Amino acid sequence: MAKSKQQTSAAQRREQTRQQRQQRLGADQNTTRPAKSRKSKSKDNNPWLLVGGILLMVVVVIGIFFLLANQQQTYTTQGANEAFKTVTHLDAKLLDQVGDGGVKNLMHPLPTNAQLPQGPTGKPQILFVGADYCPFCAAQRWVVIAALSRFGSFSSLEPLSTSEWSIPTYSFHNGHYSSQYIDFVAVETQDNQRNPLDKLTPEQTQLVNKYNAPPYTDPQSAGSIPFILLGNRQTSTGAYYNPNLLSGLPYQDIASKLKDPKSDIAKNILGSANYVTAAVCQLTQNQPASVCTTGAIPQLELVLSKPTALHTSSPQAALASSNFAMALRERA
Repeated sequence: MAKSKQQTSAAQRREQTRQQRQQRLGADQNTTRPAKSRKSKSKDNNPWLLVGGILLMVVVVIGIFFLLANQQQTYTTQGANEAFKTVTHLDAKLLDQVGDGGVKNLMHPLPTNAQLPQGPTGKPQILFVGADYCPFCAAQRWVVIAALSRFGSFSSLEPLSTSEWSIPTYSFHNGHYSSQYIDFVAVETQDNQRNPLDKLTPEQTQLVNKYNAPPYTDPQSAGSIPFILLGNRQTSTGAYYNPNLLSGLPYQDIASKLKDPKSDIAKNILGSANYVTAAVCQLTQNQPASVCTTGAIPQLELVLSKPTALHTSSPQAALASSNFAMALRERA
């Protein structure tokens, strides 16, 4: 009987031990699950994953930006080569048909005793001062290219659309011009983002300070760009026509309209170019004769020989004035 009791008691103890062991295992399992959950939660909230995602998004956005910028640049310069060939190889009959194009003479004659500035090769110098961002300079470059192509040839002119007003044009920075009659010197003082570009030499600064000021221009336009000094004969400040005429136009459209003497673009650009041509003919003693002694040029030379009244500041130059004057002061 006592032995039976002992066996029962031993069995109970074994059962209690087994239950306690299961309880401990259960407790261990219950404490392990939250730890695993915290680890998973910690993994999900890893800050490096968030940083990596943000960086990936930034890279994608930058890539899209550069793709669109490249497409825009391709669009804005499309047809530039065709337009360049057109403006540099204009038919003389077309230029004669346009005449002055109804454009007013905005040049001012210099004193007869003015010293002749000579260019790098010792020929009469045509000095152009402008800036890539400047819409007035952009408009005037079409005029200069059309006129001076009758005396020589341009090369390495990069097409660009101005950051202000989106005027299609060609920059004279790093460009080349060759002629047996004249030297053309261009100074683009700032790039399309208004960063410093070409620097005026001391001699050029002296010429600008002297002729881009009263009495050769009105006080409000003094120091404006574009500025052109045609040897010791003529000077002008500002564009000869409103740049808005070209704003946002594709190069192909400009090239097409240049061939139509009745278009506003042809009248303004080619009419202005004929004035510049006449001024250059004054410097070259009417050489070449095929350019200077035919069509509208002889009559325009007579117009340029007469004194002109100073024009009040116009939209074609006023907006560029303070920027250029400040640039001159910085270089002085």
